[in-house]
Amino acid sequence: MITRRETMLKFARASVFSLRPTLHVQTSVCPATIRFKSNKNTAKGGDKSGAAGFAQREAAAKKAEKEKRQRETKRKVERLRLEARNTAVYPITMDIPTATRYLQAAEVGRPDGQNIISLILKLALPLHSQSIRGSVRLPKSPVIERVAVFTDDEEVAALALKNGATYAGGEELIDKVRKDQITFEKAFATPAALPLLRGVQRILGPKGLMPSERRGTVGNDVVDYLRNTSGFLNFRTHNDTLHAIIGRTSFPLEDIRANIDSIMAAYRVAVREANQRQKPLIREVILTSTHGPSVNIIA
Repeated sequence: MITRRETMLKFARASVFSLRPTLHVQTSVCPATIRFKSNKNTAKGGDKSGAAGFAQREAAAKKAEKEKRQRETKRKVERLRLEARNTAVYPITMDIPTATRYLQAAEVGRPDGQNIISLILKLALPLHSQSIRGSVRLPKSPVIERVAVFTDDEEVAALALKNGATYAGGEELIDKVRKDQITFEKAFATPAALPLLRGVQRILGPKGLMPSERRGTVGNDVVDYLRNTSGFLNFRTHNDTLHAIIGRTSFPLEDIRANIDSIMAAYRVAVREANQRQKPLIREVILTSTHGPSVNIIA
């Protein structure tokens, strides 16, 4: 006779063995292939297998790689900023007069139009920094800009030519533009001449030369426009470099020095006006020419 206690023990053993994983032999594939199968579903928080687990592991790997790149970039920026603060003296460092003479000697025998002297600033930028932009009026412009003034008044046209305009006129000048007989880099027009420019709007518009009041290239004071726009240089940093043309090798030393001082002062003003918590530091100041070497200078 089976007692009640033996019945309960037998029922408990059967329940325990039913929860344990059992071995199943897949004889249809290979007798040696064995897999484990549980009678209960995997508990929450158990083995993360399948597509969801793979996606999580891949996302974690990408995050770790991104954090590694950020740490490396941060170390590089800190190293460059430390070098900029230490103001290391490079092996080839010259003052402005000596560097200018070297570059002028390197361009001997070449046409003056090809001999351009440029100023390059190598910067130590903080992480996620924005481009530094600005404009400056150089004491002596290195770029020869051709200016066209459109006006139907002969006296205004003569005054414009006297004050530096390359071309000035009305219908005859517009006809030359239509036939592509002249080229210029800047254009100005009086209000009375605007209706005459409608025929060449499709020619000047794509080039950014169509006069407009919004740009300040339409007005009656032609002389004031010519005086205020000549010699202006727009600069902008690209990555960690600022490149600006400051003169030609035929310029006197005083003009080159004045242009360098003007650009450096305008850059410092643009840095102060930039809305950045950490300001970029100047690592190197380089003077170079079209065919000459690059020389570190003290500026």
